[in-house]
Amino acid sequence: MFCCFGRDTPEIKYDTENGMALHQLENAEPMPSMEELNAKFIELVDELDLSAPHREAMFNLPPEKKWQIYCSKKKEQDDPNSASWPEPYLDKLRSMTTMVMLSHGEEDIDSRTKMVDSLKTALRTQPMRFVTRFIELDGLSVLLDFLQKMDFEVTESSIHTSAIGCVKALMNNSLGRSHVLAHPTGIKIITQSLSTENIKTKIAVMEMLGGMCLVPGGQKKVLEAMTHFQKYACERTRFQTLVNDLDRSTGRYREEVNLKTSIMSFINAIIRYRTGEDNLEFRIHLRYEFLMLGIQPIIDKLKTHDNATLDRHLDIFDLVRNEDERELAKRYEMIHIDSRNANTMFEVITRKISHTQAYPHLMSILEHFLLLPNGSVSQSAHMWALVDMLIQQIVLQHEDGHDPDVSVVDFNFKTIIEKVINQDVVRKKQAKEMQQKCDEFQSQLDRKDRELEATTVERDDAMSALKSMQQQLYETKSELERTKYEYEQRLQSIQTEADREKGERQRLEHLVKDVSSMSPSLSDEQKLSNTPSSSAPGPPPPPGGAPPPPPPPGPPPPPGMGGAPPPPPPFPGAPPPPGAPPPPGFGRPGFATVPGKTKNIPKPSQPLKSFNWSKIPDMKLVGTVWQDLDEMKVIKVMDLEEFDKTFSAYQKPRTEEDDPGYGSFRAPKPKELSVIDGRRAQNLAILLSRIKLTNKELTKAILEMDKGEDIPKDMLEQVL
Repeated sequence: MFCCFGRDTPEIKYDTENGMALHQLENAEPMPSMEELNAKFIELVDELDLSAPHREAMFNLPPEKKWQIYCSKKKEQDDPNSASWPEPYLDKLRSMTTMVMLSHGEEDIDSRTKMVDSLKTALRTQPMRFVTRFIELDGLSVLLDFLQKMDFEVTESSIHTSAIGCVKALMNNSLGRSHVLAHPTGIKIITQSLSTENIKTKIAVMEMLGGMCLVPGGQKKVLEAMTHFQKYACERTRFQTLVNDLDRSTGRYREEVNLKTSIMSFINAIIRYRTGEDNLEFRIHLRYEFLMLGIQPIIDKLKTHDNATLDRHLDIFDLVRNEDERELAKRYEMIHIDSRNANTMFEVITRKISHTQAYPHLMSILEHFLLLPNGSVSQSAHMWALVDMLIQQIVLQHEDGHDPDVSVVDFNFKTIIEKVINQDVVRKKQAKEMQQKCDEFQSQLDRKDRELEATTVERDDAMSALKSMQQQLYETKSELERTKYEYEQRLQSIQTEADREKGERQRLEHLVKDVSSMSPSLSDEQKLSNTPSSSAPGPPPPPGGAPPPPPPPGPPPPPGMGGAPPPPPPFPGAPPPPGAPPPPGFGRPGFATVPGKTKNIPKPSQPLKSFNWSKIPDMKLVGTVWQDLDEMKVIKVMDLEEFDKTFSAYQKPRTEEDDPGYGSFRAPKPKELSVIDGRRAQNLAILLSRIKLTNKELTKAILEMDKGEDIPKDMLEQVL
């Protein structure tokens, strides 16, 4: 389709007039073996970056021809002054850019044209290293700078055509094409060449622009370049120069048909390829620009040229247009929509959205269109143009915010449209979210209330327990004070009794000594028998005279507890009332004592139950029933085995098997029904007592999957 990126790769030719002839092989090296020759020739062909058909043609050459070509290219590579290096071309091109041309004679133009043509041929035919070296030396910028600084005479000359041919030859190479597309102003500078009247130059530019529309990222760069050319050439609308060239007749039929063919090829490429392949809106959008410039009558006139190539491009334009119009009409369930009639398009839109939520917005748009200022014609036209461009951008913008064409404003319309159109949805969504948050807060508040209530109950229980402990502490302290006082009094009484006994003993010892001195011949038994007992004087009165004072009062009771502490018990060490006999075991000589007996009391075979009686001390057994009681007689008649079994500390529960009459006096125990294991039921009962929820609230929380988080997570895991 395009010469720049067409199927036919340019044929490699060697121009003998430009120093590209094959070198004569003087003293040539002998031809190597076929295997070595083929390896070297493959390297040479790879450097030439040929297409598959031309590679095959090169490999089909005879061995002698392959060796001659290899030696010739090898000699050129070894010669630094040969045309196989880009430095000489760049030096001449820079001099042409900076040089002030005083004359534009045909000889000067021809010589410069030959130099630029030789660079074009080198870019097409030299190995890949030539193009790489050319780019490394910033040759693309030198070439574009030359195109931008040309004067009018050079612009209309063949030098301009050859310079455009150099760019075209560079774009035939993948490396050169990527650098041209990546250049920030390269395509715009190339598009500026459309302002020339040189038809060959225009044809070369249109072929390059059409080829760029086929590569990724090139289509939008071409559209931006055409928008730049609109300002550069002072066009009223974009593509105006192209449509004018389609309609204009120069009188040179062949060049004129070639130009019109390249323009129609470019129009079809920019409409139907890349973005336009599957985007109806983009195709209709660009085609409408050409239709507004009056391209349809021009196409009808071009069909009279009877040129097969031109007619094929015209038919493609009409075919794609008819398919797009049918697809657009199908969206509105119609056969055809007359896009040239405003009333027809308004009726179609009204019929489509009259019963939808978009209809009020359409009426609002129309009403605001009526309010647009119409005082100044130019200002009004600019406002309508702005509205037109904004709507175009809304229609064409992709889902990701990418604009396939030049955008008026740089932001994502989809986000803005969603915010404007879906305000009700946003409000409902926000209201729903707020209601959910409110419910969550209410649930949390209820849970906090329950926790506060439980905390209050626990605090009251703790206060009650604290008061009880304080009361117990007070009672324990009073008891300890009383016990302490009792032990002090008992100790004092024992000490007094010990002193009295010591004095009595000393008196008896003196008495015995006196008796011994008076009757030395008496035996000990006689001495004791003659010792007066009944006529002995009584014990001396207790020292101190009056009884000891009462104990001091205990500490006051804690606040909140009524009543006074109990009165202290009677003092155990106080003297007995008058006339009472002295206590046994204390006092004077000759008091009765309990004779010591060795009792063989059997030990129990197992621990027995506690017998909560206090044992009477042996010194107090005198005058009681226990003094003459013989336990051994009772033990002999007792069944010790039955006694151990009856009063054992470890009692076995009574059953009907052990005691047939046991169950007859017992009420039957009601049976409990349970659907789970007893141990599990007990664990659940303990767990439920810790969850401060009613049965209804607990059921609701389980059915709602505990949205309000009423049940703590650790307890919820235990429940599960």
